[in-house]
Amino acid sequence: MKKEELLKRFVTFPEDYQLVEMTDETRNNQKVTILRFQKDGLFRKNGPRIIGIFAGTTLVSLKNLTSVPVGKLTSTVRSEAVAEALFFKANPDYAAGLSFIRTEHQQRQLITDDGQLRQFPVLWVKFAHDNGSYNWVTLGAENQLIELEIDSRWDYFRGRRQTEMWDNDDWVLARAGKGPQLASPNALA
Repeated sequence: MKKEELLKRFVTFPEDYQLVEMTDETRNNQKVTILRFQKDGLFRKNGPRIIGIFAGTTLVSLKNLTSVPVGKLTSTVRSEAVAEALFFKANPDYAAGLSFIRTEHQQRQLITDDGQLRQFPVLWVKFAHDNGSYNWVTLGAENQLIELEIDSRWDYFRGRRQTEMWDNDDWVLARAGKGPQLASPNALA
């Protein structure tokens, strides 16, 4: 299955979204391919976007910020079951090693097509894995998948994420020396 087709199993692509960028990088000392889709195939930093990160043909990270979700958040109890189902859909063998930790109410944001910064509430559903990593699903209103992150490592010495953040525009700029270092708990660029 093509990577774009796999992403479409998890999120609805707006009709005008096209591949903007495809790059190869390293995540947790493993080669990954990063696909970025945006409106009309035009790159807009922190704008509406879909970013998928793949280790070979395995989805390891997905960010879906195409629009501000409308409706209600599900219950925290229901969010755990929704998140588990998404992990099993992404990688059943890996998902078998997950253990639920907690659900938190958080905020996400994007810059709309008309340049407005919009924040919206989400449920961040966190799991541990037998391999020592942290994993999460972030759900917007009506269970819209906002993020799916598999095998995220933690830098305990620095008190921040260790795994590279190729789906975060500000982190990528900092990594290239074109922006400020992000505060903890973000990874060092």
